Amino acid sequence: MFALLAPAVRLAFTFGIPLRELCDWLRLAYFQETRRRGQRMREAARTLDVSMRTVAMLSSELKQNFLDAQQQVGLPRRVEFMLWAAPLSAARLRQVLRGIEPGAVDRALETLLEQGRIREVPGRTTRYEVVRSEFRLVDEKGWLARIDGLENFMGTVANAVYGRFFRNEPRAFARTLSFHVRADSAERMRELYENTIWEALRAMDAEAKGKPDSTMLDLSILWAPYDYLEHEEET
Repeated sequence: MFALLAPAVRLAFTFGIPLRELCDWLRLAYFQETRRRGQRMREAARTLDVSMRTVAMLSSELKQNFLDAQQQVGLPRRVEFMLWAAPLSAARLRQVLRGIEPGAVDRALETLLEQGRIREVPGRTTRYEVVRSEFRLVDEKGWLARIDGLENFMGTVANAVYGRFFRNEPRAFARTLSFHVRADSAERMRELYENTIWEALRAMDAEAKGKPDSTMLDLSILWAPYDYLEHEEET
């Protein structure tokens, strides 16, 4: 836990965020996780070991500051990802997405339909499926989309930590490399991802579609200048 908190603390230090404010964010994030797990208010109070009054305050703060933005961008992404794994009905989505208001799920489906990212599958019960075979969402310009991408990335980090530290999971893999590159190498690294890594993963996904032994994995790739924060503070 100490190591996992380091990135947040390093950024807080860089921007001069007081410890008390950082603790407030941590408490709010903890409450958000109870909602994501489908816990009701009283259950959340027991999990956080706080009063119902505090839980009500956290709920109000979450709605005012984050909930609308997350449901606007993050929820459609989550729904699309679930439908990429398998076609589902609206009722099934509402059941799986515990802690999310049914109306928010319906709005996410409407957004995806309007954007042409999913389509309806006719039948006794209408189901939804993704339109494209591969799954990749990149929006470098939208601030909310970038925050949602960050949360998704950090979720992959948490899954890898759990698999490697607590379950000896061979499918959980992590490596950090430090190496020298020329000043003009950034574009070559981006091309390596686009033309080699992404294409190989897309082929693997196509081979696994519909196979009984297939499993879903999360992969996150990132790079940045070595000790970027520390070097920025020195300049």
